[in-house]
Amino acid sequence: MNDEDVHRKLAAIFHSDVVGYSKLMADDEMATIDTISEYRDVMAKLIRQHRGRVVDTSGDNVLAEFSSVVDAMQSAVSIQKELKVRNSKLPKHRWMQFRIGINIGEVIQEGERIYGDGVNIAARLESLAEPGGICVSRVAYDQIESKLPLGYEYIGEQPLKNISKPLHAYRVVLEDDDASETKKEKGEKDSETKDDGSHREFRSEGFEESFIKVKGHIKDFAKEIKEDEHIGETFNQVKGRFRHFADEISGDPEKRRQVLRNLTKDRHVRFIFGVAFFFFLINALTSFGRWWFLYPVVSIGLGVYLHWMKVSFFSPEQTEILRQKLIHKELTRMDHDIRGSKHGMRQAEKKADDRIRFYNHLFIYVGVNIFLILINLISNPFNWWFPFPLIGWGFGLFIHWMKVSARLPEQKG
Repeated sequence: MNDEDVHRKLAAIFHSDVVGYSKLMADDEMATIDTISEYRDVMAKLIRQHRGRVVDTSGDNVLAEFSSVVDAMQSAVSIQKELKVRNSKLPKHRWMQFRIGINIGEVIQEGERIYGDGVNIAARLESLAEPGGICVSRVAYDQIESKLPLGYEYIGEQPLKNISKPLHAYRVVLEDDDASETKKEKGEKDSETKDDGSHREFRSEGFEESFIKVKGHIKDFAKEIKEDEHIGETFNQVKGRFRHFADEISGDPEKRRQVLRNLTKDRHVRFIFGVAFFFFLINALTSFGRWWFLYPVVSIGLGVYLHWMKVSFFSPEQTEILRQKLIHKELTRMDHDIRGSKHGMRQAEKKADDRIRFYNHLFIYVGVNIFLILINLISNPFNWWFPFPLIGWGFGLFIHWMKVSARLPEQKG
């Protein structure tokens, strides 16, 4: 690569491709080639009219760059409107719809080609757009939101393949948007379709795309649990307390005796030992050899654990400190004009409260499942039934996190 032919620059990147291109080619190859050639010419003309440059048209993709994201968006809107008119003259099963993604980012230019994360993100955004629609990154949205009379739908943080951080994305709501009509058609049988295999292919494409998204969400869930500041701090404190306790009782015998004396003074410990001794006596006198007394003791231990977590880490004072911290964090993520409004504050407070409820759910999940593992070991160590509630409840915890992270699709009435 010759350094003289390569330079970096900031650009607005336009990326598009055809929805269901393989199906169109399978149905009628020559008609598809004629249509895509015609549509590419239209797109290239409109891109040039809005001061853009077509970079690549390989396969069913069109890649272009603009010096202004406003020009890129106006070009995209003009293209989608023009292609909608042209599609209306074709049978529905021959419609050729493009998804378009727009991003602002640094690119590397080598000759006439451009490369880099800015291009990759535009391509990923395109996959999030509706057929015949446009999807933009947050940095692009910030530049065009007040300059163009369009509607925008925030679709949350989106995990993108091969991109390290989730991306804030927005769908553009066009005039006479037919996205809802397209969604409806996905679930209906098209009387004009030439063969039923096309529907199976469309469903399989949608399933594959959904599977990739869910897989990405699961990876993000595991990563957030691992890296979340509050979760990590709480578990480190729990681990530190147990380690400190172990160090004390394994060291000086006098310290060990002092620790044990202190434990016997704790009302919760005395209560557990008292109940355990009572049930042990009942067990020994009624059915010696079948040690059932462990079940109520472990159950009481679970209750003590939940009480200890509430007192030690979720007291009203600590919860309020955490709440204020989360509110501040949410406000820093908002746009400046929203951040200072009452609506922005209410939104931040709601998200903080939702996040605290998720933390409570997580720690209860951990404690209860440790309890179930102990019960399983005591009752039937050769038949592992505890994974069923562990996985089932874990799925519920994952859905709770999806809701808190605004990753669940919104229900439209």
